[in-house]
Amino acid sequence: MGLIMMMKKKTEIQLVKFGLIGFFNTALDFGIFALLSKATDLLPEVSHVISYSCGVINSYFWNRTWTFHKKGRSHPMEFAKFVLVNLIYLGISTLVLSFLSSGAGLSVYPAKLGAIACSLTVNFLGSKLIVFRD
Repeated sequence: MGLIMMMKKKTEIQLVKFGLIGFFNTALDFGIFALLSKATDLLPEVSHVISYSCGVINSYFWNRTWTFHKKGRSHPMEFAKFVLVNLIYLGISTLVLSFLSSGAGLSVYPAKLGAIACSLTVNFLGSKLIVFRD
């Protein structure tokens, strides 16, 4: 198997793992979002930031060790890059959530799903190319 084929296969495996972790993080994010929405009077955007942050922390540790196989202790700069990539996504997804719930008139749950849908590619590429580079 050539080098390019091996790199492609490795990337495909990483993408599948990233997607699985993303699915779990999405469930965590959505669950916390729903709990905050039902139990508090927070604005949907505030609940979104809190719930998304919980998913980011979980995502960092799982993607670091399982998806991208980084060994040893994590470095604060690595975590800072991960947070930066996710802050960029958070800004985009918050705008999408706000647009879908306020502008397009969707209820907060379908709007949240729309905001989640725009994350996989942005987060995977940011994680692979910026945070956990080989």
